[in-house]
Amino acid sequence: MIRIIKSEFYRLKHTAIIWVHLILPIVYATFYFFLAKTTGIKNFPKEDVIEIFLVLLSVIFPIIIGAITAKVSDLEMNAGNFQVMLSSTKSRTKAYICKLIVLMMGSLFSTAISVIIFGMLFKNQRIIDYFIEMMLVFVGTLGIYIINLWVSIAIGAGASLGLGFFGTLLAGLSMTVLGDKIWYFIPYSWPSRLSLTYLVGNKLSNSSIIKGELLKFSFIAILIVVVLLLISTIWFNKWDGKPYMD
Repeated sequence: MIRIIKSEFYRLKHTAIIWVHLILPIVYATFYFFLAKTTGIKNFPKEDVIEIFLVLLSVIFPIIIGAITAKVSDLEMNAGNFQVMLSSTKSRTKAYICKLIVLMMGSLFSTAISVIIFGMLFKNQRIIDYFIEMMLVFVGTLGIYIINLWVSIAIGAGASLGLGFFGTLLAGLSMTVLGDKIWYFIPYSWPSRLSLTYLVGNKLSNSSIIKGELLKFSFIAILIVVVLLLISTIWFNKWDGKPYMD
């Protein structure tokens, strides 16, 4: 699998996807820090400034993921109608899983850059807090990547982009009272809700409720991710290489 992962990185090396993972988090972190110092945000409590930073980052993730998976789908389509992906290894499962791994590694890299830069500029939390927040946002994106990659391959790049915008809408709605009881079941709400749950927990003297929320999420999310991964992998192994929109 390491060879396949290296091959995936090599294929993305000279594409815009690499720059998106590098430039966007830097731009977002520095621009938000600038706003936090020059606009009305500077009058907010420090905890709220951090909360807005993480929630905004999390809410726009579905759009970014939709665009990235759409681009990956286009690359595979242009490289022989997915035949490179389907025939590059004897195991279709390995090819599919490795592509997901590479995308998720990119997600971790981008999230880390954004949070680290903002943390270095803002300097209001412990390193461990920023690390936990970074990991929660990253973990929250796992289900989104599986769904969007599957959709982009099965239906097309346009569908992935559309789903990304719809996912951002869902993420925004999940931050309201409408999402209080159901956000665990909506992968697009995971990044924003997880980071918010952790930040709220830090403000409470009794964090048992927050721990209960995170534990409940863990059971539901693991089940959802495993089911999505199994179904999409089984589908990919039986797929004939033609997107359904063709």
